[in-house]
Amino acid sequence: MFKANAFNLVKIFSLPIILYVIFIITRINDIQFAMEGELGDFITALNFLFGSFLSYFIFIFYIVSTQKISSYRSLWWWAMCILLALLAFDELYMIHEFIGHQLGIKDTLIFLFYGGVLGVLLLFNLEAVFTKDTFIFLILFTLFSLISQISDYLYNEGIVVFMNREISYEQLSESFGALCLTCAITTIAIRQLIEKQPEINQDKENHAQ
Repeated sequence: MFKANAFNLVKIFSLPIILYVIFIITRINDIQFAMEGELGDFITALNFLFGSFLSYFIFIFYIVSTQKISSYRSLWWWAMCILLALLAFDELYMIHEFIGHQLGIKDTLIFLFYGGVLGVLLLFNLEAVFTKDTFIFLILFTLFSLISQISDYLYNEGIVVFMNREISYEQLSESFGALCLTCAITTIAIRQLIEKQPEINQDKENHAQ
C-alpha cells in the first residue's frame, strides 16, 4: 500500500513546487523572458508538454507502487518530465537565447546540452530505446532536429508556401520532431504499464483476500 508520508507527497508535487520556485526567483530578480509566440512554436510546445505530463503521470505511478524497481524508474520518468517541460517552455520563451547571451556562447550549444541530457537519459534505458517502435520514433526525432538546425543555419529559418501561406522550415520540422519524441516516450510508457498490469492484478487479489 502507498504511504502518504510527507516525503512521498513532496515527490508527487515536485513539478508544481519547482515551477513556483522558478516563478518566484524570476520575479524577485525581475527576469522576463521574451515570448516567441508563433503558431509553430505553440504546436511544438504542446507536443513537448504532452510528453512531459505523460512522464509525470508515470513518475507518480511508480511513486505509489510498492515494487523495488519503482525508485529507479520513477527517477528516470521525473528527469524526462523536467527535460520535456524545459524544452516546451524554451520553445515558447527565448530561454536558450537568454542563457546564451548571459554566458556569451552560441545558442546551438544550449541545444547540444539539451540533446546531451536526453542522450544520457536514453542510455540509462537502452532496453526500451532499442525496441522497434521507440527506436523508429527516436530516429525520426533526430532527423527532424537536424533538419531544423540546418534550415535555420542555411536559410535563417526559411519558409515554404503551402496553400498561399508561408510556413517556416524550422518550426515545421521542430513540431514534427517534438511529436516524434513524445511518441517515443509514449511507447515506453505503454510497455511499462502493460508490464506492471499483472503485478497490479496480483496486488488487488492479495488485498481482496
